[in-house]
Amino acid sequence: MSKNRNELIIKLIELLEKDPGQTVKQLAKQLNVNRTFLSGYLEALEFEGYVRSKKIGPAKVYFKENLRR
Repeated sequence: MSKNRNELIIKLIELLEKDPGQTVKQLAKQLNVNRTFLSGYLEALEFEGYVRSKKIGPAKVYFKENLRR
């Protein structure tokens, strides 16, 4: 895993711990990254077990997953 990827994961987890249930738009704004990039990235992180998502109306919101490693 690259240093930049680790840093992004840490920042995402910190944001979701502080304020769970954020949308891609909210997270992208706080991280200053492209929404399309972040959307794909979050899908990969969900597959890896770092985050989980929930569809609420038209929005998909993300939560930190409790890792059991």
